[in-house]
Amino acid sequence: MLTRQERQGGQIIVVFVLSIVVVIGMVGLVIDGGSVYAQQRGQQNAADLAALAGADALLNGRSQTQATTIAQGVAATNGYSNGVNGATVTVTYPTNTIKVDIGAPHQNYFAGIYGQPTWQVGVTASAVAGNPDTATQAAPFILSSLAFGANGQPLSAFTQAGCPDTGCVFGDGHHGDYPEDTGDFAWTLYGPNVNTAAVVSYLQEIGYLNGVPGCPQQDVTVVTYAPNDYIGQQNQGNHNGAISQAGYCIVGLTLPVPITGPPLAGHSTCSDGSHTNGCFYGWALFHVTGFRKDGNDSNVDGWFMPPPQGSLQYPWLSISDCLGSSCPPVGAPELKLVN
Repeated sequence: MLTRQERQGGQIIVVFVLSIVVVIGMVGLVIDGGSVYAQQRGQQNAADLAALAGADALLNGRSQTQATTIAQGVAATNGYSNGVNGATVTVTYPTNTIKVDIGAPHQNYFAGIYGQPTWQVGVTASAVAGNPDTATQAAPFILSSLAFGANGQPLSAFTQAGCPDTGCVFGDGHHGDYPEDTGDFAWTLYGPNVNTAAVVSYLQEIGYLNGVPGCPQQDVTVVTYAPNDYIGQQNQGNHNGAISQAGYCIVGLTLPVPITGPPLAGHSTCSDGSHTNGCFYGWALFHVTGFRKDGNDSNVDGWFMPPPQGSLQYPWLSISDCLGSSCPPVGAPELKLVN
């Protein structure tokens, strides 16, 4: 018969063994957890690089099928081959992006004791590649399609290389509802008829959004335009008062500017049925170097930004009839991770 002391000793051994199992399990979970985190970081790096590689392929004119092959190849180079050792590398194309999802099992060393031999690790990365096709903070004036070549790119005479240091001068005294030649400009408020007070508000709002001192926040509304819509003034006017009050709010900024011209191919008038010029063609980026007024004349100075690299694939300006996704993108190329 065991003595009380002997029985207590046996109980202590059982508790000790159970405690050792719990401690080993906890240590094992910590070790496995740290190993999972390390795998997740490596997996995320592979997904990021794969998404960027695929996006770069799209930016350089490759198809989605080609971009998928490139993205999966980069993932494989970084240790995750689709279909190998339980790994999956899935490439999809949400709107304007390429998304790479990588899943792979983590082989547990200690958690397997508790019936969990593997943990599934999943990561995702998305990258955008292309050109912005929506204008925000657009300038409240329009310039002429005559300043562009047939390839949709600005004529060299109207880029920084072709302009003096102070910028090319746009405004030749016509004071019309729309630009009548390459060196002319006209005001627009994207729908409402132009008046000086509204132009002031629009210029101030752009300056406010860009952090220009002295430009107060304003409440302005912009109407979306489709190709061939009339976008010019209805009553001519220089609005020199707007230049003196708020022209400084956009000097030094690079802004999207609407480009207008005669009716697009297949049309005899702008979409309103009455105008034969001032029809909306598309957007260009314009760097504003100054505003000037000389008596009854007003001028905006600046130049069109030069075409970006790859412009043959992504025209700087669409001078053709297009709708929605059929319109070539406008703006400097983007290549970046978005999550």
